[in-house]
Amino acid sequence: MAPEWILFTLGVALIFGKIGDHLMERFELPGVLGEILMGMILGNLIYFGLIKPEYLTLHSDETFEFLARLGIIFLLFLGGLDTDVEMLKKTGAVATVSTLTGVFVPLVLGYFGLKLMGYPSREAFAGGVLLTATSIGITVRVMMDLGVLRSDVGAASLSASVMDDFLGIALIIFAVGTGSILGLISKMAVFFIITGLVAWYTIEKYIRFSEWLHVEKGVLGMVLALMFLFSALAEHWFDAAIEGAFMAGLVLSKLPEGKRIMEDVRAIAYGFLVPVFFVYTGAMLDLRVFTSFEALSLAGVLTTIAVIGKVLGRGIGAMIMRWSAKKSLQMGIASIPRTEVALVDLMVAIHGGAIPESDAPKFIAATLIFITVSVLITPPLLKWAFKEEVEAMKQGKAEKRVEAVQETRRRISILKRPRRNR
Repeated sequence: MAPEWILFTLGVALIFGKIGDHLMERFELPGVLGEILMGMILGNLIYFGLIKPEYLTLHSDETFEFLARLGIIFLLFLGGLDTDVEMLKKTGAVATVSTLTGVFVPLVLGYFGLKLMGYPSREAFAGGVLLTATSIGITVRVMMDLGVLRSDVGAASLSASVMDDFLGIALIIFAVGTGSILGLISKMAVFFIITGLVAWYTIEKYIRFSEWLHVEKGVLGMVLALMFLFSALAEHWFDAAIEGAFMAGLVLSKLPEGKRIMEDVRAIAYGFLVPVFFVYTGAMLDLRVFTSFEALSLAGVLTTIAVIGKVLGRGIGAMIMRWSAKKSLQMGIASIPRTEVALVDLMVAIHGGAIPESDAPKFIAATLIFITVSVLITPPLLKWAFKEEVEAMKQGKAEKRVEAVQETRRRISILKRPRRNR
């Protein structure tokens, strides 16, 4: 692929993504929705033959795809940096229980739903697995935009989504029968020991060394290096680079330096890579899939179970841990979106034979549809679910501004008072 067209595609993706971001925010909706919709428009210009794929490389170039993947890696790294570790510990039990119920309910509903449609057991089980993993990227982006990521629901949702991915990968390995679940669990355990224990107790020395180098943006460079190394390890062991990036951010979140570099990382992520990822995500949906009745029927079943199953599953888990109905609903809604892991599970299921080649086109179309629906409905639903919290934060900020203005006026009045002669 010619480099000039890759650069052209990046430019177009960023322009359209930011315009979509602006349009959604004008309607007081999360900007990520606009980036995804713009991606859908650009992608279908190619699908419908209006632009040749060699000129707009949204689908046909590994370099562009890799840069898009970097976007989700940076987003999860930011999510880790912005996580309150103490809140994570506090909500760990809720996250674990709601993860288990949030995986079990859609898996079982998906299995029996597909069995009723006439699919064999192995294929029905693989279809159920597609519904288990949550898109961490969408959840993190929307919660960060709303300012609720550091809440107890935000922390629990984030850690539950990370566990969702691991369980989803383990289940699809079981479904295709091509790997050892015990081996995968062993690798996950070693990964968490390396990242969660060793790095946790050595990270301060690593940052001190970064500062000792005395080079421009030295700490930022060394921190990004750590993110890439953790991502590489997670990708190599269980095809989950985003979990490695999240763990790197989480380890760094306990240090003041980790918080200080957030703006630099945010500038790279939101100025470049994150919009590219969400435009790329939107561009995956080929609107022509809506012309297939079989795909639409399968998509209708999968979409309904994907939404209801996750909301019920996670919500029940949170309520078991005695969370209020409101917080349980927020947890459930935060688990609705599906993107990258569902697609990975689908490809593994097809290549591993759990989904036969004859049914692969239907499952690809249906998965793209339920992914798109889940991604599009989550931002407005999360905004509705956290409406009171967002309004309270706005009110608090407004009150602080008023207090600051009053304090400034008070000081000015004191300075203007005439001094008395002694």
